[in-house]
Amino acid sequence: MVGVGLSGVLESAGVRPALATALFRDGHLSLARAAHLAGMSVGDFATHLSRLGIPVIDLDGADVEHDRDDLDAWLASS
Repeated sequence: MVGVGLSGVLESAGVRPALATALFRDGHLSLARAAHLAGMSVGDFATHLSRLGIPVIDLDGADVEHDRDDLDAWLASS
């Protein structure tokens, strides 16, 4: 990566978004860090990922059930 930075490759058009996308997709960067690397806002980067078919949030069934239970409890307490 040091050589890439020194050679100016990161400044070529499309390189930062492509690198950030690959690193996010493979789980090496968080959404916020990947957006920063890409030079985009988090919202714009999330839209970019969505257009490529890359999920921004990766939940399994247990996570969804837990979130739904939390929401139900919060709504019941209101």
